[in-house]
Amino acid sequence: MSRALATALDLARPFTLLAPTVGAACGAVVAASALGRGLPWGVTALGVGSAVAATAASNAWNQAFDANLDRINKPHRPVPSGRVGVTGALRFGHALAALALALGALATWGFFACVLVGVLGTWIYSAPPLRTKRHPLGALLTIAIPRGALVPVAGWALVGPLDHPDPWALGLVSGLFIFGAAGTKDFADVRGDLAHGCRTLPGVWGPRTAARCIAPFLVLPFLLYPGLGALGWLGVEAPRLWALGLGLAAGGAVVARLLLRDPEGLGGRGGNHAAWTGMYLLALGAHVGAALAYAL
Repeated sequence: MSRALATALDLARPFTLLAPTVGAACGAVVAASALGRGLPWGVTALGVGSAVAATAASNAWNQAFDANLDRINKPHRPVPSGRVGVTGALRFGHALAALALALGALATWGFFACVLVGVLGTWIYSAPPLRTKRHPLGALLTIAIPRGALVPVAGWALVGPLDHPDPWALGLVSGLFIFGAAGTKDFADVRGDLAHGCRTLPGVWGPRTAARCIAPFLVLPFLLYPGLGALGWLGVEAPRLWALGLGLAAGGAVVARLLLRDPEGLGGRGGNHAAWTGMYLLALGAHVGAALAYAL
């Protein structure tokens, strides 16, 4: 039983569940503060549970379809190491996706719609025939939409209707950040990706050129906060937006410097580049920072 639980956790990859689940909860806090409503704790709990299940499903699917790549890139993972078969990983992903959709439907229909788009997006990222993972632009788009742009939108939908500009503006910043920053995960996987037809940025352009392309996305999206506020799309006072934007941009600059200084360094979490961990922490910071800016 303990081995089965450990395998399930390895398929789900708990660290990667933090940003979307914290983001959904923070999106609900943003909506409750902006709309002057109390936070619906039960509905928010359903949403967080749905986000956990949806993200874990995408991780399980990805490992099932990437079994051949992971035999080269990450042989310690459950499928290439023989702890679970491809069919078992797929079934685990299917069960989690069904749970995510069921919990989302019990929350709100707006949230359910976001989860449905996210589940479909992460499926086509990994699964043939589309398998957008094989193409640099397609891969980044199908990560940025469910893991970035839709996260604050889904969180807002737990509380109120999506007829306000705030969730879409926050989603724009988050989506642009993830669109570029998601490429940090590909630096550790170049050999296996190229061997099996996945044309990632580091594989196509080389680590140094890819790092130079990714670095601006680690900084510039956060500087949009004050501008979006000036347009009236974010209902927060300008000083808070400047503090949020400049603070995150400074953190992004640190991560970008780490990536540019050593694009081929793979000393981070799980054998990935350390910039990958930094990218996840920045995503968490953006969600939490936005919630604090509204709630305070």
